Amino acid sequence: MIQVVVNMIIHNIHFPFYGIIILLSVLIGMIYIYLNLKKNGNKSKEILYFYILYLTFALIGGKMYTLLVYYKTDVNLLTVGLSAYGGLIGVVIGSIIFEKIFYCNKNIIKYTILSLPLVYGLTKIACFIAGCCNGIPYSGIFYVIYRDGLDIKQFPIQIVETIVFLFIFFICNKYKDKKNINFITLLVVFIFKFLLDFLRYDHINLLLSRNQIVSILLIVILLVIKKTNIIDKILANK
Repeated sequence: MIQVVVNMIIHNIHFPFYGIIILLSVLIGMIYIYLNLKKNGNKSKEILYFYILYLTFALIGGKMYTLLVYYKTDVNLLTVGLSAYGGLIGVVIGSIIFEKIFYCNKNIIKYTILSLPLVYGLTKIACFIAGCCNGIPYSGIFYVIYRDGLDIKQFPIQIVETIVFLFIFFICNKYKDKKNINFITLLVVFIFKFLLDFLRYDHINLLLSRNQIVSILLIVILLVIKKTNIIDKILANK
């Protein structure tokens, strides 16, 4: 049993743990991308340009996802919060656009996609500390209580997501030279995002949560892209 009052303690310290962890997660992902791109012959200048697009699309994707999926009609793109899932989608789109604009090999897309479960998994630590993205009511082993939150026993879904997605990262990275690793990584990420959402508080009294509906749409889009090879055809016209 774990009774978590850590978010209350953190708020009393007045230290921005949430923002720091999010930034560190993104930075670690970018370092992973950089090291692998340099190893595969990409130029530093090319990677720097990509980082600009990467951060831009991560920010826009994270905010647009929150704004559109969660119907935040009382806020705008500048003030709305960030969604890790939206940022994930944004950087994938950004990497595809980058390869279309610049004459570079497909390592940009490959290592961006491979970094996604790493970055997403680490960002969930921030959610655990902040007490957001709460789990379903749960009184079993390792339950969580946020004293300044819902004040009920909850499933520690944020930590479970961290463990699951870091495991996905290590496995996919181990087989990064295999054919279709981009497709496999994205498919596994979307499937586990769909499944783990059953354990989130937002899923209560819903057949499917908003995140699950988006995950289904992304899986369908991914399968269509795989079937038609549309991305390869677009990139072939550079």
